[in-house]
Amino acid sequence: MNRTKVVDLLKKHTQQRLHPDGTPYASLLDSDEKEIAEKTSWSRKRIQITALENSILPERYCRNHSSLNSREQILLLQSHVTIVGQGGLGGAVTEILARIGIGRLTLVDGDVFEDSNLNRQLLSDVKHLGHPKAEVAKLRVESINPAIEVTSVNSFFTQENGKKILEESNIAVDCLDSIPSRFVLEEACRRRGIPLVSAAIGGSSGQATVIFPKDVGLRRIYGDPEKAAQKGIETRLGTLPYTAIFMAALECAEVVAVLCQKTSSLQDRILITNIADKSMDVISFT
Repeated sequence: MNRTKVVDLLKKHTQQRLHPDGTPYASLLDSDEKEIAEKTSWSRKRIQITALENSILPERYCRNHSSLNSREQILLLQSHVTIVGQGGLGGAVTEILARIGIGRLTLVDGDVFEDSNLNRQLLSDVKHLGHPKAEVAKLRVESINPAIEVTSVNSFFTQENGKKILEESNIAVDCLDSIPSRFVLEEACRRRGIPLVSAAIGGSSGQATVIFPKDVGLRRIYGDPEKAAQKGIETRLGTLPYTAIFMAALECAEVVAVLCQKTSSLQDRILITNIADKSMDVISFT
């Protein structure tokens, strides 16, 4: 079906609604999106983008406005984010980015869920113990937003597979728990020419930074990769659920800023926080 007819269908299915501040807008419900997709064979993502281009707001994004305008919402739908690690950080990052409307997600993890994950890993539950994390994450995204193109990679990120995994990605998110693996991911992003959003947690403490291809990057935090430890302070302090979700939210905020062509507040800087005493500092590397 041609674009003009699809736009006509969109307008027929539009409902007039009000934002919480009383501002009117044209709304498209999920059920109407689904019906139009069935009638036209258009993908849900293409329908959402076309709606936004015609001043029709998919209802699922109505609370993103006005923090994100239609142009920025389209940019997110046209973006491809790779999330490496689907544990405490990665599961929460996946959940948030699926809900905010990232159009394409690649979810990477070679591990399966186990009992010790249940304290903090958003995607873990008793039913999925023993199941591949990346595959459970894919199913979760599909249940949240059918417009998202989602790929699960049921293997660990390595020097050998990194180039292929990052193909066509606009940005990667480091949700790993191994320092050497972080360096492998950083180098793969550098070669691909894309930014990396990185975070780590331990107990009630967390850190986050954004690394562009020409930045020094993780060496400023961990030193020489040949001499860096295998693990961080989480081996001593554990990993608490509220820390994982808090730091995942910070990672997502930086992902959205970069994709929406805004200045990243954490490039060449590191944010260090301790949730227990409510402290937060941002330290510049330059």
